[in-house]
Amino acid sequence: MVYGLMIHSVDSSQTLHFSIFFTPEGNDANKKTRQQTIMRRILEEHLFQTHSGDQHSSVKLKASSTLDDADWLFRFTSDSKSSAQPGMDYTEGILRLQASSLFEYPKLVVWKQVDRVVYTLVCEPLDNPLLASNFLTLFVHEVNDHFRKSGNVMEEVTTRPDEILAILNFLLPGGQLLFINLHLYRHLKSQISSVLTQKA
Repeated sequence: MVYGLMIHSVDSSQTLHFSIFFTPEGNDANKKTRQQTIMRRILEEHLFQTHSGDQHSSVKLKASSTLDDADWLFRFTSDSKSSAQPGMDYTEGILRLQASSLFEYPKLVVWKQVDRVVYTLVCEPLDNPLLASNFLTLFVHEVNDHFRKSGNVMEEVTTRPDEILAILNFLLPGGQLLFINLHLYRHLKSQISSVLTQKA
């Protein structure tokens, strides 16, 4: 069983859109501090990935350009901007949080950032990180697919958490990671659509 799930902004470690914890420890008096600690660590990792990606593409472009080319400066600046752009739309990672006053046991944090929003799954150390990553991919797709029709996805997530819980009921029942293949996902997607249309 996973420890918890959070949806938060990549721009600040203070903006939390949704969270649910499946353990008593996750819901204790330190919940807010725990959430901010996780968000801060992910923000640091995201910034590291985006900045190191910019430097890596710049170094590669410097090595490939020569001073004999008259337009080397133009190519360098335009190429580095275009190659840095994809890194801004999507980042992902896995972090390990050590046991501390906030966590009795170490935790594995699997996260994906899509369109400036971070989807974070906090797992126990023995949980399968590939299943966690697969869940996040499906969850992000389902959330964006459902809420994009209404406009701003994050405003909808914040104002309609019951629909997030309905999606989680199928994709992460009781905090349990599932092995979901394409056929099962299609079945779950149809059930999710049915429940959410009944609610509307």
